[in-house]
Amino acid sequence: MRSRSALNNLPILILPTISEMLFPNGFELLPSVTEIFELEFAYYESKILSKEELIKRGAYFKSIDGIETVHSKICKETSKALFENRSKTTISYFTNGMYSTGYATHGLFPYRGKFHPQMIKALMNILSIKEDETVVDPMCGSGTLNVEASLIGVNSIGIDKNPFASFVSKVKLESLSLDLELLNEMTKNLKEISNEFLKTKRVKEKLLFSEDEESKIKRLFLLAFLDSMGYARRTTKSITQLFPRVLSRYIKQVRSFLIISRKLNLKLGKGKIELGDARDLSMIKDASVDGVITSPPYSFAIDYAENDRPQLEYLGFDVNKLKNEMIGLSGKSKKEKLQKYFDDMSKVMSEISRVLKTGKYAVIIIGSNDIQTGGIRLENKIKEFGSMHELNLVREIRKPIKGIRNTMHEEFVLIFRKGYKND
Repeated sequence: MRSRSALNNLPILILPTISEMLFPNGFELLPSVTEIFELEFAYYESKILSKEELIKRGAYFKSIDGIETVHSKICKETSKALFENRSKTTISYFTNGMYSTGYATHGLFPYRGKFHPQMIKALMNILSIKEDETVVDPMCGSGTLNVEASLIGVNSIGIDKNPFASFVSKVKLESLSLDLELLNEMTKNLKEISNEFLKTKRVKEKLLFSEDEESKIKRLFLLAFLDSMGYARRTTKSITQLFPRVLSRYIKQVRSFLIISRKLNLKLGKGKIELGDARDLSMIKDASVDGVITSPPYSFAIDYAENDRPQLEYLGFDVNKLKNEMIGLSGKSKKEKLQKYFDDMSKVMSEISRVLKTGKYAVIIIGSNDIQTGGIRLENKIKEFGSMHELNLVREIRKPIKGIRNTMHEEFVLIFRKGYKND
């Protein structure tokens, strides 16, 4: 055995860090970038985008040659509001109040199974989706793609069969461009706002669809109320106790984004949220979109309509009727539901192929759980459906899913190209 003095005399090996090996001098990653898949996406961004583009629309870099990125600035400013009002329930979304997945308007109603926002932005960069081009999420959930697209000047269409999910998406998207002065004026008396929603048993239909600026701000208040309703189901606190706190957080976060957006002179992409069905995208023309990024629901295992029942009923929707119409929720037995789910997903892939321009890309992000599917790998079924509908797999990336309560431990980022086979 060598003596301690002999060990001390060994030459010191000075090795570069992984980021130093991957990126040129002057490329500083965000401190939250710790996963292998994040490094992989950041590497692709660094190879595809120019330095100017990385500063303007990069997802994983804090600065380039000492110039802070737009993403970093938005994270810092908008996450402060979340950090100041953070509870144990939201701690996993708002890591240290900065560089979290809750920046911009993503922190409004954290939705189960939502996308990793930076990954979606990086995917749009990797797929070379340009400003003023159009990207679609036919199963948009809480609207993560639509928010991210808007932040980098890309136009988007989000579609979801669940009226509550489409409402969440709509509010998150339109809150990026609210009238700041009107918001300040309408939030002078939070107690009055709280009382108005607490005494209402069911929302007025007009509020859901009116496009005037005052209605848009009232929808933000309504989403805060529906969020409080969800918290009340999971805690011992009442909606009366929770709503003022949640509303205050919503207002602070949106206000902070509107302020930084003005400072940065952001050119937001146009977004549209539709209540519709991914199996029938008839509102979109053939070969008209520049990219599709989506994640199918796991409705054979999770009853999304039942999870959202209080919010759906408050908004005036028939939950039982909705269940019969949603992907994977019809069918009596688990086997029947699973088969219906696969039939539905084949139709979805067919519609994605129809609306996508030839040579453009579709990304499907899907987890896999052999236990829930009787040994069938979901990602393999999606690949099969893609090949049936002129969508050729060109890349597959594995991403771990964190959290001990997750029944799925990894998900697959499947990148398809329409009409081109992988050489």
